[in-house]
Amino acid sequence: LLKELLVKRIQYFDVLYPDIHYKIMVKKVELKTNKDAFTRILDNILSNAGKYNIADGNVNILLEGTTLFVHDTGKGIKKPDKVFDRYYKEQDRGIGIGLHIVKKLCDELDIAIYIKSKENEGTRIGLNLENILVKK
Repeated sequence: LLKELLVKRIQYFDVLYPDIHYKIMVKKVELKTNKDAFTRILDNILSNAGKYNIADGNVNILLEGTTLFVHDTGKGIKKPDKVFDRYYKEQDRGIGIGLHIVKKLCDELDIAIYIKSKENEGTRIGLNLENILVKK
């Protein structure tokens, strides 16, 4: 179940980024997918949302229709169209492969991923879960 997985992962990131406020607005939905790969996608996105956020920042996670959005109040990204390129990075931290791996995993799991970002306003990542949602 998506919400339970999100709650579990956020408990982990709460310890790493105690000044970041995570908020989940997700109704009860079930996914049919590779759990390890999907968890890795979430971990990378949630980790970035914590790591590149402002002090006392927010990360809002919400499901709108079939799209899961992760929206942070962080620094934003100068060139959002380049973040899925291998080794592309805008900070000294990291090696620039996290979102490249996320994109590859999304392609493998049939999840469309979108990114919108404004410098000094934050980043919003959308994952279209339409193809992995369990229809009831």
